[in-house]
Amino acid sequence: MTNPKVRDNQLSFAGLVAICVSAMIGSAIFDLPKNMATVAGATAQILAWITTGIGMWLIAEVFMILSAVKPDLTAGMYDYGVKGFGPFVGFLTAWGYFVSNCATNAAFAVLVMNTLNYFFPGTFAGGNNWPSMIGASLLTWGMTGLTLKGTKSSNRMQKIAMTLLMVVITVLIVSLMGNFSWEKFTTDMQANVVMPSVHNLNLGSVSQQTLATMMVTLWMFSGIEGAAVMAGRAKKRSQVRMATMVGFLICITIDILISLLSLGVFSYGQLMRLASPSTAAILTSIWDRNIISLTLILTVLASWISWLEMICELPQHAAEQDGTFPLAFAKTNANDQPVFAILVATVTIQAIILMAHFDGQAYEKLLLISAATTIPPYLVAEAYLFKIAMHHEYSGKHHPKRGMIIAGLVCLHAADGCFGGLKVHGGRIHRLPGGDANVSVRASSAWPKSL
Repeated sequence: MTNPKVRDNQLSFAGLVAICVSAMIGSAIFDLPKNMATVAGATAQILAWITTGIGMWLIAEVFMILSAVKPDLTAGMYDYGVKGFGPFVGFLTAWGYFVSNCATNAAFAVLVMNTLNYFFPGTFAGGNNWPSMIGASLLTWGMTGLTLKGTKSSNRMQKIAMTLLMVVITVLIVSLMGNFSWEKFTTDMQANVVMPSVHNLNLGSVSQQTLATMMVTLWMFSGIEGAAVMAGRAKKRSQVRMATMVGFLICITIDILISLLSLGVFSYGQLMRLASPSTAAILTSIWDRNIISLTLILTVLASWISWLEMICELPQHAAEQDGTFPLAFAKTNANDQPVFAILVATVTIQAIILMAHFDGQAYEKLLLISAATTIPPYLVAEAYLFKIAMHHEYSGKHHPKRGMIIAGLVCLHAADGCFGGLKVHGGRIHRLPGGDANVSVRASSAWPKSL
């Protein structure tokens, strides 16, 4: 008989979609106009969304195909690594995903404290001064406490946050449409003319601008694998594929509208000079900025929980099923939450937050590191699909030849982002240290001899 606690913590279709959307939209949507305009004009942004949209759709398709043809693999990228390439690759995938996305939550903490600076001017300047570090630390452990209460409690917060977020985003999009000027949008679309009156700069060639946006657009879709990672907690695993598709379509529509419509209301030079979060500055004339800032904080906290649950799912499964992580990671509390894994993640986030104090652009650096280092685990999923398709390990409506083509295209797209991301300092932090721990576990009796 199913444990009532476990049953209550299972995810419905709406819950799976909420995981995907809250993980992808997160905090970045609130500063998207500024982040894109800082590095690119309208032409480059259009090309970037086309390129990234196609690439991320293919990545979404990889996860949708794998969830359909391998429904028994409920730990997403970790399972794909183990089944396709052995336990060590599985371990590196889970460990890399775990640590790189701890940087995501650390970025959330910095952004929340920077947003609070609006209410307490000068107190939390930059989001990484000492008062911010103290506040971020208290916030980190508070979110850990909420997550440990179980998926049911966190889902309730996510639904409230997503409802409020969609209301604010709808108001933002409608207001941008109402004030959109085609003449302003088409002025200096290539962003290569210096126009002091509107603060426009020469941002370089269109190709350079397009490449410069890649880390921003990749960050916007980090979390697309959310439903696949949480498949083990889904009420119906057959809904994972549809939840991934719906989440992706919601997010890319919102991202494109906000990014491009903003350029018809402000010049890119004006957008890059707006205070963060830039969407709050855009909406100040319509809604009180307090509402926007509070919505940002609530949405970030919902995304925080989503990421904390997702990144702990893989080590828990690895320890429980295969022994590639120490068995302590498999320990759960009365609410069926991986308590040790969550505590390790919290300590890691805390350490990254403290290190962010010494960087003048903490949020931007954490954004880039997280975006760049999330790609290698994606490559494992694509490589696994290519392998099983090549060996015809599945059939039916998902034809193996189609799977090979999709996986091949995604590998090229993701590898390009990965190699570019390795230029970001810190991108290799989580690769080497984990190997020693894995060797120790392999040497113990916990290591499954069948693998």
